[in-house]
Amino acid sequence: MEISKEHLFLAASDLEIPRKQVEALWASLEQRNKNPKTSPFSKLLFYFGAMIIISAMTWLMNLSWEWFEGGAILLISIIYAFLFTLMGTVLWNKKDLKIPAGLFITIAVCMTPLAIYGLETYLKILPRDHANNYKEFFYTIKGSWIFMEMGTMLAGVIALRFFPFPFLTAPIFFSAWLFTIDILPLLTGNETTWEQKEWISMCFGFALLFISYLIDRKKTEDYAFWGYFFGTLTFWVSLSSLTWNKGEFIFFVYFMINFIMMLFSILLKRRVFMVFGAIGAFIYFSHLAYEVFENSILFTFALSFIGLAVIYLGVLYQKHTKWIEKKIVDMIPMRVRSLFPLDRD
Repeated sequence: MEISKEHLFLAASDLEIPRKQVEALWASLEQRNKNPKTSPFSKLLFYFGAMIIISAMTWLMNLSWEWFEGGAILLISIIYAFLFTLMGTVLWNKKDLKIPAGLFITIAVCMTPLAIYGLETYLKILPRDHANNYKEFFYTIKGSWIFMEMGTMLAGVIALRFFPFPFLTAPIFFSAWLFTIDILPLLTGNETTWEQKEWISMCFGFALLFISYLIDRKKTEDYAFWGYFFGTLTFWVSLSSLTWNKGEFIFFVYFMINFIMMLFSILLKRRVFMVFGAIGAFIYFSHLAYEVFENSILFTFALSFIGLAVIYLGVLYQKHTKWIEKKIVDMIPMRVRSLFPLDRD
C-alpha cells in the first residue's frame, strides 16, 4: 500500500496529531526511502568473502613461516591493512556499497593482531613456545596474547570513530573476551583452571549483555547486535559447561535460566536469546527423557514427542504472537516497562 503525503496529513488531521510531528514523521520516512537496501544474498556474499580473507591471512602466515619471518609478517600485515583501509575509504560514500566498505575496514582491523605478532617476533619478545603458532591466537588462552588483543580493541575503536559500521564491534568484543581470560594469569601469577576460565567467560558474557542493553536503549543504528551475540554465546556456553553433571537441581536451574532467556527475547526483541534459550531447554528435556526412558526404545518416542510439542508451541506462538506478547508485557509493572524496547518493530 502506497501512502501519499496528502493522505498522511489528512489522516493526522483527523486524529488531531500536531502538524510538526507529522512533518517530522514524513521527513523520516523520506530519508529511509532514500537509503538503499542491500539484498540478503548480497549481504551473505559480502560477509562470507570477508571471513575467507581473514581466514586466509591467518593460515597463510602459519603455513608459510619458512618464507615469512617476523619482519616480513609485520610488513605484509601493514600493507594489507593499508590496502583494505584504502578500498573501504573509497567505497564508503558510494551508493549501495557501505556494507563492503565497512567489511574492508573490519578486515583491516583484523590485521592488527597479525601485525603485532610479527612485531613481537621480530623483536624476539614473544615466548619461544608461541613462535610459528599464530593460528592458535584464535582458540588458545595464553597471557602473552594480551598485546594483540589490546591492539585490536584500540584499532577497532579508532576505526569505529571514523567509520560507524556495526560489524566493527565484532573484533572488539571478541578481543575483549580473549583479553578478559588472558589477563588473569598475569595478575595472579598462576595458570587458571578450566572451571575458572568458564566462570570468567560467563561473567564476561553477562557483563557484555548488560553493556549491549545500554547501547540498545539509545535506539540508533544496531551497534548492540554483536554485543548481544558474543555476550549470549560466551554466557550460554560457559553456563552449559558449568552445570553439566552437577545434579538434577542445578540442571533445573539451568533450564529456568534458558526459559528466562526466551522471555527476554520477547521483551528485548532479540532472537539470539530465543535461539540459545530454546537449545538449552531442548537439552534439558532431552536429559529428562533419557533419564526416564534410559536404555528403552521409548526414548526415541519421547524425544519425538518433545520435538512435536516444540513445533506445536511454535505454531501457537506464531498465530497468537501479539496476544502472548501483550500478556507477558501486562505482567510487568508500569515503571519497569520503560526499560524494554517494547515499541520496536
